[in-house]
Amino acid sequence: MGEGRGAGINGILLLNRLLLAGCFLPVAIGRLSNISGLAAALTLKGMPYGDVVATLIVLAEVFGPLALIFGFAPRLSVSVLIAALVITTGTMHRFWDYGGLNRQAEQAIFLSHLGVLAGLLFYGLMGPGDWSWQGWWRGLSAKAKPAKGKRKQPSRPRTPKPRPAPARPVADEDELADAA
Repeated sequence: MGEGRGAGINGILLLNRLLLAGCFLPVAIGRLSNISGLAAALTLKGMPYGDVVATLIVLAEVFGPLALIFGFAPRLSVSVLIAALVITTGTMHRFWDYGGLNRQAEQAIFLSHLGVLAGLLFYGLMGPGDWSWQGWWRGLSAKAKPAKGKRKQPSRPRTPKPRPAPARPVADEDELADAA
């Protein structure tokens, strides 16, 4: 998918990956140091099994951005990060439950998370590009294979196989008598 792309598009895809990872990593480091706080917040907001969900969210928010940075398993990392983003946004930032300044703050966070979701969907659609682990791996495997269209020359000349003579129709006796 990324073959033949110019440096400009690959640079944009790399920048997209780095910016998306920057959206997740600082929050993930904070949550990593306080998983129980995230679990308590999720449970207070009505999330069943808040401790299990909090652990899965923290794992997704730590390892997902690392996969984004290196371009490793793009579809899987996007799917995991989208799931974590939807769960946390839908549970923690329900702006419609608030009024006044709290509503405005929660709505701003909710809408910014929608922007991050759009970036993740863009990455999932376009892929990581050539400047990624996947592009590097494709480059190595492409060098090992011979190019299409070029056939390998035999090491020694081969003698052509004899071809059978074309079959001729058998003539009737009348045709042979007329020919004589």
